[in-house]
Amino acid sequence: MDKKAFEGKLSMEEHQKKFDNFCDTVIEINWNKILYNRISFISLATQKFKNCKYLEIGCSSNICFNAIPLINKTGVDPEKGGNIRDTSDNFFKNNKKNFDVIFIDGLHQYEQCRKDIINSLKILNENGFIFLHDMIPRTWLEENVPRLQSVWSGNVWKVALELIKTKEIDFFVIKADHGVEIKKKKKENVVYHDDYESIKNLKFKDFLNLNEKIKYLDPEHALELILSH
Repeated sequence: MDKKAFEGKLSMEEHQKKFDNFCDTVIEINWNKILYNRISFISLATQKFKNCKYLEIGCSSNICFNAIPLINKTGVDPEKGGNIRDTSDNFFKNNKKNFDVIFIDGLHQYEQCRKDIINSLKILNENGFIFLHDMIPRTWLEENVPRLQSVWSGNVWKVALELIKTKEIDFFVIKADHGVEIKKKKKENVVYHDDYESIKNLKFKDFLNLNEKIKYLDPEHALELILSH
């Protein structure tokens, strides 16, 4: 890792002493050079459904929510953005609707993300899609929980280790826009694979060692798969 990244902050050596998950490995990906983002894939998926019903968890500044060209869309955020001001836990507790496409971009922590996925699978229509954001942290700083810098993926990547073992879904991660994950529900009842106890304490170093288990796709291939499903 370039020491310039620490200018005006704790030094690399100070970080190493303070954080036991410090790692100097950097995944060299410039997301700005990849000409697709999460909206590209979500919008394409919504076009596959007549009168598509869309749900977004974590809307913030509405960058994605406002770009989805649907009338029947629901956006949930406890602070700003979307059209429902509530936590995702409360929303799922009271919700009576089903959806065709769901995008989860809420709290970037494994525990909350897996809850949002489990709840989303219950209200996702058969053959529907779930998208997740921030599945490829490039450094330990991007992955660290709690947040240490503005660019933050958090540790939501861990859900991939459970989703690869979850039956009756098609699952892959697109190498674009900080990692966009896609799940297609193939049957009405899907049981999320629970591996929480063995995953909860994993760190960025573990991501580097375990990500070969995850199916990654280039954006062009992902677009083709969405169209063909």
